[in-house]
Amino acid sequence: MITTILAAALGTGCSSTPSGSSVEFVVSAPVSTSPWIAGFERNGAELAAAQLNAHGGISYGGSSHKVVVTVLDNAGSPQQVAAHARKAVADHAAALIIDGVGAAAVADVTGPAGLPTFVVFDGGASITDPVKRPTIFRLAPADKFMTMRLADYLAAKHPRIGIVADDTSFGTDGSASLVTAFARDDITVATKSVVPSGSGDVTGQVLAARSRGVTALVVWASAPVVAAAINAARSASWNVPIWTGPSGEDPLVRQRLAAHPDWLTGVGFVSFRITAEVGPKPFATYRKAYVAKFGEDKIGLTQDGKQVVAPPDWSMLSYDAVNLVADALGKAGATGPKLQSVLAGHDVIVGANGDERGYGESSREGVSPDDMYFAQFHGFVFAPVTDDLLSQNLPAVPQTL
Repeated sequence: MITTILAAALGTGCSSTPSGSSVEFVVSAPVSTSPWIAGFERNGAELAAAQLNAHGGISYGGSSHKVVVTVLDNAGSPQQVAAHARKAVADHAAALIIDGVGAAAVADVTGPAGLPTFVVFDGGASITDPVKRPTIFRLAPADKFMTMRLADYLAAKHPRIGIVADDTSFGTDGSASLVTAFARDDITVATKSVVPSGSGDVTGQVLAARSRGVTALVVWASAPVVAAAINAARSASWNVPIWTGPSGEDPLVRQRLAAHPDWLTGVGFVSFRITAEVGPKPFATYRKAYVAKFGEDKIGLTQDGKQVVAPPDWSMLSYDAVNLVADALGKAGATGPKLQSVLAGHDVIVGANGDERGYGESSREGVSPDDMYFAQFHGFVFAPVTDDLLSQNLPAVPQTL
């Protein structure tokens, strides 16, 4: 069914307006605190909704239903996310999409209602559990897989690792996963520090790592902390390789280093691959549709006289979540527990970049362990590394206009 949905959604044809009542997707996003995360959460869901509506909406229960996306600002607060979950339950929404903040509290709300909840950013191990939290589905790369790949990638260099994390669940879960991954590969973690989220100065922690002979710095934290760590190292003339989690791609990091593009040399991140084995065409098709609706995501920087733009990679996750639910609704015939059961029963779609998306009864991870890659910055744009087997076969994604 989803192949038909995607073909229609990305095409140019148009059907009549849906005849039934609306079906709601609630997006709880850090609009006021993390614009990049909130932007891709919202845009992916809204693009999927617009495309589905252009072809009649979602058909289930004997009628067609217009897709409505409700975006709420959680300001990074677990309490706010839980409140948004209660609203979604009260509204009989089809699904809730969150960045990962407050997932445990959300599960307590959505579990009894059978409301599918999709986490589209945070990869922490504390989030998903098919037994204790059956309504929580992750459609984002898991920390476990990213950190294992990073450890394996760095192992040949016999590094001494310094870890800087912030005190958010994203940072603490990531730090714990890094420690486990490095121990598995017998890699020495020389220093490990935790700083307040949004911290603008981590000089002390970075210089402490330098004094302990660290040869690779890993920063698993929000974008402001990542930028602060790069600034602290490079302003001290320490050209240590710096690796980050997915937050390294946040445009805020580059914006805060606007005066020193050379300081990004040697900075990289681990994330999910943008294009799949089938090649770059599916993502290019998705990107064309995205730009047609929202325009290019300009980040306010130039390189070689051209404007730098952020590729709409992460927005594919909320986009895929909406389309996966659309497919499952056609089989379930109703929202709530019936929909939850279909989603957990091996319902699979082809996602925006050509990778399959779906779950099983014992799994709530929607991004395959095999889909992780590494990218490094070249000025303000990034490209896959050339010394990793998976990454080196991926095409560079255009990032300038």
